Formats: sequence, C-alpha cells, structure tokens
Amino acid sequence: MSSGTKCTNVSMKRFENFQRKTNLSDNDFGNEKALIVSNLFFLMQIIGMVSILCSASCSAISGSGRNTEKMIDVAVNKSKQDAVCVTWMGTAGMYVTDGETGFFIDPFVSRYGLFKVACGFLLPPQNRIIDDWISRTGCQKADAVIVTHSHYDHALDAPFFAQKTSAVLVGSASTAWIGRGAGLPEHQIKTVYAGDRVQLGKFDIRFIKSRHSKALFGRVPWPGAVTAPLIPPAAASDYRVGEIFSLFITHPKGSFVHLGSAGYMEGMFDGLKAHTLFLSISGREDTRELVHYTAVALSAKQIIPIHFDNFFKPLSEKMSVLWGVELPEFYKTALRVAPEIRIRTAPLGQPFILF
Repeated sequence: MSSGTKCTNVSMKRFENFQRKTNLSDNDFGNEKALIVSNLFFLMQIIGMVSILCSASCSAISGSGRNTEKMIDVAVNKSKQDAVCVTWMGTAGMYVTDGETGFFIDPFVSRYGLFKVACGFLLPPQNRIIDDWISRTGCQKADAVIVTHSHYDHALDAPFFAQKTSAVLVGSASTAWIGRGAGLPEHQIKTVYAGDRVQLGKFDIRFIKSRHSKALFGRVPWPGAVTAPLIPPAAASDYRVGEIFSLFITHPKGSFVHLGSAGYMEGMFDGLKAHTLFLSISGREDTRELVHYTAVALSAKQIIPIHFDNFFKPLSEKMSVLWGVELPEFYKTALRVAPEIRIRTAPLGQPFILF
C-alpha cells in the first residue's frame, strides 16, 4: 500500500471519529468529506515545497529588500518589574505579566510536521518542550491560560500549561471539553461566552465575539464544536474551532487587543480603543480590510503581527515564515492603510516591555 493510500485511510478514519465526537450533522459538513480527501492529496503535493517556500519567505524579510528593512522595527528586548511585559511564544501564543499577575494566551509549542497534521496522526503534547517554555517565561505559577478558539494550534497544549502552572483554563465550551479530556479538574476550568469579562489582578479581559478567517481553500478549517471530553493524544482535526474570541485587555498601564485569527467582524470594536493590536495575519483574506476593521477601528498606536511563523517546524529551529503569509505585502499594505500606526515585530521567546 502506498504512503498516500495509508494517509487517506488514516484521515478517513479520523474524520469518522471526530464527526461522532462533535454535534455536526451531515448537512453541516455538506461535501466536506470529499473535500478533505481531495485537499489531502493537494497538501501532500505541497509538503515537499513548504520548507523551500518558507525559507524563501524568511529571506524576503530578513534584509534582502531595502524597503522591508525600514518597515521592520524589532521590539525592545527588556523587562522591568513595574511594566506590562509580553513574551511571544510563536503562532498566537504569548505570556503576559505585570510582575504580580501572569497569564498565557493560546500557548502552543508542541509542533508537528505538515504530513502528520494533514494525515490525521495523533499529536501528543510534548511535555518536555512545555516545561522548557514555562521556564523561559519565568512563570512557575500562572493565574490563567486563555484560549481564543479551539483549533489544535491554540488549544492542544493549553490544558497542560494550566496543569503545570496551577492556572485556570479559560475559554469556550469546546476548550472546556478539551481541558476535561486532559484531566483538568472542574475548579481549573472556566467557560466563557462572548461579552464576558474576567478580572485577573489589575488586568480586565473582555471576550469579544469574532470569527475565524477562511484560511484553507476558502473555508474555515475544522468547523463545529467539541462536545465531549477530548482525550489526548488526538488528531489536529479533532480540535474543532468552537466559539471564537478576540480579547480586549486593559490595565492601568495601557490596553491591548489579541486577535487570535485573521478573521474579523465589522463593528466588533465599536466604542473601544487600544494602544496595541497583536494581529494574527496567516490566512488573512484581505489585508486592507483586516487592518481597517481592526487596527484603524481601535485607533491603535501600534500593530505587532503574530501567527505568521511556520508552526510545522520545531521552535528549536530557526524561525521561518509560514508559506502564503506574504509578510512584506502585509507591511506595505498596512502602512498604506494606516501610515500613522507603527508596526513592530516581537522577539521570539524573549520578554519585552509593552507599556
């Protein structure tokens, strides 16, 4: 049996399993089963090109273009006790602290290759790497682990960060089921809904209804909800998107927004202002509209792009840009739409002062 046939068989079995685990009917899926199979063969064709394309994209922003060099402004790699500091963990993941209170957002460090993800292989959390990143952030006890939606690259590791730091896992009903499947007790799980607010020390966190970008062949990947304990290891496709939040976070020092997916809803930030927007840009549909309805709507002073890195390779390797992100285009278009907004890039794995 060829590797492609094996891959297809594994994916079909995983499809049947996750369809049973979710509340989706055949009508909800429509022709998704056929789409998954056809997309799978296409994904296999591009696996061999991904590393080359990622390297090319990385080279394009690393200094080869004169204009791009001027656009990239690396955030200051410092921290101090009385400031709000952020450590970017790759993808949409970060650790935020003011020296008294600390919390994670979408921490995801258990990276797996595109082949394993596309073929439905089981993806166990990598505890050694999780421990290493807890140590790197300097956080042995966190107040919360917040999940903005329940795709695997946001939620797979989250219960284990919560478990290891005695934090509360905060997210949608789907995220709660993922936490239960990982063995978290109920007192370490908090289900939230759009419009809810959570107070963590001096941080006020508002959960704003958002949407996921159509990041895969013009569709939202793995739609639906998790409706039963998701026991790891599980396939990436088992981590259904669930409810999607953007986070509006205020602190006496300042305010910021975390947009965990490049989707948006018109008017979602009406009446709100934020100093900084952490903006996911992979899978974006239209850069001009994304910036207009998020950063411009918030009257943001700066944008820090996130979720542009290649999360199919380990964090221990040199970071490259995910194929298709077109980072130079993002910078150029964003600066045309909002020339008054500063764009900065965060250092990976190093704390920096936000405000």
